[in-house]
Amino acid sequence: MRSLAVLVLALPFLLAGCGGLLYRSPTVEIADVRVVGLGLTSGTAAVDLQVENPNFFRLEVHELEYLLEIEDVGDRWSRLAEGRSDEKIRLGRRSTETVTLEIPFSYGAMGLALRSWWETGSVGYRLQGDLLGKGPTGEVRVPFRSSGKMMD
Repeated sequence: MRSLAVLVLALPFLLAGCGGLLYRSPTVEIADVRVVGLGLTSGTAAVDLQVENPNFFRLEVHELEYLLEIEDVGDRWSRLAEGRSDEKIRLGRRSTETVTLEIPFSYGAMGLALRSWWETGSVGYRLQGDLLGKGPTGEVRVPFRSSGKMMD
């Protein structure tokens, strides 16, 4: 009977400790965008992402899947880029790292961004995807989603 009472009293603390192993989504924000290549129909941009790992453990990311959309005039959204990066990323526990992705873009999508910037002074973006890697319990897929304004 006494061991049952100890277990009942300890249960909330045990459950709180297990909650530390739950993966929380990282914060991913666009810090900078630079055009690094131009072709006949498309170009390549280097996009610096600020990735914050809110977890109390390190993440070894081996793949990043992403979808980047930009806001067109009139609250419409257009796909600017979608893909995956195989760049290895080490995210320390409760740390922020800068990750640079080279993202191809079409001139048509870039034209929408320029029009939005011309008319409003900024370009809204939505970025979503998954970080795939290793955490303390093995392979993990951690989703992320963010939005903001570029060129304010």
